[in-house]
Amino acid sequence: MRRILCALICMVCLGSSWIAAAEPSASPSPIESASPAATIEKSISDLSAQRAAAERSKIYRSGATYSRWLDRVAKNSGSAFLQRTVFDRVTWMRLLSCAAALALLAVIASWFVWIVRRRAGEIQSKRYQSWLAVSASALRKPVALFLLMCGGGFALMPIVTGIVGRPTRLFWAGALTAILYAGWIIAVLWLIFRAIRAVEKRMNLWAERTNSLLGKVIVPILGHTLRLALPLLGIILLLPLLKLPENWIWVTQKAFGIFLIVALSILIVRGVNAVQQALLSRHRMDAPDNLPARRIYTQVSVIRKIIVTAVVIIATGSVLMLFDPVRQFGTSILASAGIAGVVLGFAAQKTLGNVLAGIQIALTQPLLIDDIVVVEGEFGQIEEITLTYVTVRTWDLRRLVLPITYFIEKPFQNWSRVSTELLGTVILYLDYQVPLGELRKELKRLVENNPKWDRRVCGLQVTDTKQSTIEVRALVSGTDPGKTFDLRCEVREGLIEFLRRDYPESLPRVRNVDVDEPSEIERRKRKDGAVPAISGAEHERGSKAPGLHPDEKSDGAE
Repeated sequence: MRRILCALICMVCLGSSWIAAAEPSASPSPIESASPAATIEKSISDLSAQRAAAERSKIYRSGATYSRWLDRVAKNSGSAFLQRTVFDRVTWMRLLSCAAALALLAVIASWFVWIVRRRAGEIQSKRYQSWLAVSASALRKPVALFLLMCGGGFALMPIVTGIVGRPTRLFWAGALTAILYAGWIIAVLWLIFRAIRAVEKRMNLWAERTNSLLGKVIVPILGHTLRLALPLLGIILLLPLLKLPENWIWVTQKAFGIFLIVALSILIVRGVNAVQQALLSRHRMDAPDNLPARRIYTQVSVIRKIIVTAVVIIATGSVLMLFDPVRQFGTSILASAGIAGVVLGFAAQKTLGNVLAGIQIALTQPLLIDDIVVVEGEFGQIEEITLTYVTVRTWDLRRLVLPITYFIEKPFQNWSRVSTELLGTVILYLDYQVPLGELRKELKRLVENNPKWDRRVCGLQVTDTKQSTIEVRALVSGTDPGKTFDLRCEVREGLIEFLRRDYPESLPRVRNVDVDEPSEIERRKRKDGAVPAISGAEHERGSKAPGLHPDEKSDGAE
């Protein structure tokens, strides 16, 4: 925006300084012209008036006086070379004097810039004279530009006054006069602008050192206001002095109105950004318990986007309403707003729904920036919340983009909704012979030596039994989901290493029972009844106890 305003000032100065120097009379607008012939005749008369005014101007008369003095010096010197003409009435004396003047101007401007830069560096080293250094730095380039443009324009006057053709001579005289006027105006405005920029830098440095919320908000807004207001004020003060034609005035007024609207919009947006930075600077997102910071960050970011969107829409409408055809078109649209509003409402139903959903999320806050969520079976972290979509960064750095209405209409898991603290579980399947007491001691030792443990929860329980193993669950706690996941992995690795090293028999095993085949002698004895055969069921359960089986007689009955 700063460059655009500077370019606008330069174009206005360069394009209208000719007219300011020549003091033209007001010319009618194209609408008021009776015919093309009258317009051409009026333009010729205006051009003649401009040439005559340029010839009568003080700058032109001063250049002519300086040229005659150079001619007298060349004549008194008696040098035929200096009196020899190069073209028209331009002698070598005039040409060499122009070259010498331009070279001297370049040397003086370079010397001035070097001196000011060196002096500003010396002043900057002293603590209590920094404002003087700022002023010197702001003065350096505008003064050098003023010397080059004004001095260069005056140095070229002996060549311009030596041109024989009157129209050509008057044209170049007017051009050089315009350069001089433009040099003065641009140098002054540039000096003011650089001074404002230097003051703004000092104000921003002071705002960064202060802890006041008012200083962090008001100072940047005030600096931006000064930077935008003074160039616009310079244009306002410059336009009446230039005595522009009416058609130029119309174009300039429209351009000024457009840039004024854009400048105000940029000022509002920068003010909102300053408020956002001031609010967020008081809340750190990298703190262990950053829930309040995430709430404020989410609300401020969504509200900022709403304000910026509204400012852009209003600014665009204001710029378009500056022109009569667009205003008439807008009036015709408003006249048929009944049907158009209904059609537009149906067409933009989803878009408006997304915007309203974004506002609802900003107010109710079911999810915040940096929340740990599980959506669509994906574990990730909320990276960005806009008015229309939400970006989720998964654990493998993929981005999952979801419409913002998804979080209003569908359920999802939010692991850090109330607090970032989380419980982590480690499941181990071990043998029945595992020493649970030693395993608990080892778990306690592992978590106490781990900085990721928040010292809230540490326990070990047997949660299930199976045919050949038992299920052991270790429960630990962490300050956030990321640290809790790393803690779970480290605890799992430590417990497995402990069991493998000290209690290898506690690891899961599969037991097999081998039964030897009876020999030939035993089979004969069993066949003869000398050795009773043991059935498979009795082999597993043992012999039947007397008196407990009604289908068989006990020893007492016999």
